[in-house]
Amino acid sequence: MTTQGFGAQLLDLPAIFLGNFFTIPDYQRGYAWEKKQVEELLKDVEHLMSDGAALRHYTGTLVLGRPLGGAEGEFHVVDGQQRLTTLVIFLRELYERLPDDQKSSFAELYLQRGDLGNERSVLRLNSDTRTFFERVVLVDGNTEHCPISLEAQQRLLDARNQISSWLDEQLNAGVALQAIKQTLELRLGFLVYAPKEDAETGIMFEVINNRGKPLSELEKVKNYLIYCCVKLSANTLRESIDQDWSEILKALNVAKKTSSGDEGAFLRYCLVVHFKLNKTDSQYGYEELKKRISLDKLLAKPESKTQAIKRIAGFVVFMKTAALWYQRLYGPVHHGLEQGIIDILDQIRAQGRHASIMPLFLALVIKLGGKGERLQKLLRLLEILNFRVYMARNMTARNDTGQGDLYWYAARYYHGGLVSEVSPEYRKMGREFVESDEDALEFFLVDFVHAYAAEGRFKASFTLDAESPDDFYKWSGLRYFLMNYEAKLQPKKTIQIDKILLSVNGKKTADYFSVEHIWATKNRVGDGENNRKQDWYQRRRLGNFVLLELRLNIQGCNDDLEDKLVKYLAKGGDEPPTDLQQVRKMGSDAAAVMSSMEGRQRRINFYHDLYDELNNRQEQRYIDFAESRWSLKGFLGNKKILKESAEMVAEEA
Repeated sequence: MTTQGFGAQLLDLPAIFLGNFFTIPDYQRGYAWEKKQVEELLKDVEHLMSDGAALRHYTGTLVLGRPLGGAEGEFHVVDGQQRLTTLVIFLRELYERLPDDQKSSFAELYLQRGDLGNERSVLRLNSDTRTFFERVVLVDGNTEHCPISLEAQQRLLDARNQISSWLDEQLNAGVALQAIKQTLELRLGFLVYAPKEDAETGIMFEVINNRGKPLSELEKVKNYLIYCCVKLSANTLRESIDQDWSEILKALNVAKKTSSGDEGAFLRYCLVVHFKLNKTDSQYGYEELKKRISLDKLLAKPESKTQAIKRIAGFVVFMKTAALWYQRLYGPVHHGLEQGIIDILDQIRAQGRHASIMPLFLALVIKLGGKGERLQKLLRLLEILNFRVYMARNMTARNDTGQGDLYWYAARYYHGGLVSEVSPEYRKMGREFVESDEDALEFFLVDFVHAYAAEGRFKASFTLDAESPDDFYKWSGLRYFLMNYEAKLQPKKTIQIDKILLSVNGKKTADYFSVEHIWATKNRVGDGENNRKQDWYQRRRLGNFVLLELRLNIQGCNDDLEDKLVKYLAKGGDEPPTDLQQVRKMGSDAAAVMSSMEGRQRRINFYHDLYDELNNRQEQRYIDFAESRWSLKGFLGNKKILKESAEMVAEEA
């Protein structure tokens, strides 16, 4: 096949495909088009079918590379792979609907060529999606023998289904199949460039794909690392990166962390720990990586090649291990983990806010091998820190306060030497010894918690000033707090703490715990009754809230307390009463308070006084629980800080 005419004119699909084979190199991203991009292509085809002009329509550009040692007509798709892949899917769906006498020549041109037993797809995708593309998307769409494990695979199948539906709609509307075929083959025009390729020009790793789908930071990093392998002639490492990257993407898919933002965050955390990036530099991870693996510098001396290869391999292995822990945390996939570790992972996952602690989390689980009592203790401290500093109400002015320090601790701990940062006078405190990096990390994290969420401030965060506009119902940590409280009340019962991550939409009411106002915002508000400033204050206090099964909340959300308790606690009926101990405790309090108020006329202050007393009782229980549940007692450094606090109070007195 000759490449004459490439780049000089708009070529149609038969001219592009005739005698050629195309491969998406492994350094390229997976299939990234979503419904919007596929729909735009289909609209282009519709417009061309309704346009009577005979001119070709510019559809896009293809940049093709000639692989070293490749046969005539063998091309790598450097740019334009998304559109080309989508068109091949389109052609496959068109083939399915063609008359039998047209199928053979059509398939040989666009889909598959070769003798029986030696057939080869005209378009081969990268190794991550090749098998799925050829066995599912280009066959019958059945995933039974090739299950979906990557988001790119799902997008390929979605594109197939979308195009299939569009074709059926067109044919049902009376559009001729041959009209669609002629439009695809003769009216779509491409500019095709095929420069001679060597080891460098074949790796255009920063190419931006069509239709506003730029490469993510994670994709750029993969492409750069493979580019480095080509420059270093490290073929085995290149193959290893392809395999490991597939595992990374599969793990992120299991963790449901596949958006561009999620992938970018994952990359930042890995760079912070592995390459000791600070918080600011981590925002420019791809550029910073190129500085730390700079080929110009590393290749300046021949002996630097080994160093470069080891540095690349080490980072990829770290990312693969980090992705595995993402899968364990968010999946969750807990095979082979100690029960104590699983319990803490459940707690951390349920917190839902991890940006500040994730580098520390990865540093700990990877360095300590994912097991051991020391790891359990440090992860528990991390959960305490995350709740007290970043989830408790109004502890910090910003969500990323102190984040730079935590990132520094993560990097320094992972690479060793953190213990040297502890002042000598604190190395031995009574019976406490700071002897290892684990000791030092524990010491620094305790100090961090006291700096941003000291005991007094933490305790005060659970009470509400009457003049404050805050409302505990709007506190993002409320459901996490109440789920932990329920777990404490029922220690022998398994409380699925991450039920708080469930959405009410589409869930059975028995599976979803809602937050219930004991004194509902719409209860007894009419005609000015109980609608005063002091009444709204009672409705906003922490003590006014409990978890409740959604089915019960729906039944009595705005009723008087006496009527609610009958629905929540009474035996019998079609539905059992609440299974939540915190509701039972609230019911017990309510019965006692109402008994003490028996005989009082229910005038304007009656409900205020009733709920004020209930709030006082429940709020105190909540505070006592919080001080115990998220206590720093037993951690290194706490005695030192408490001693200093006591001395400071004494001096002020």
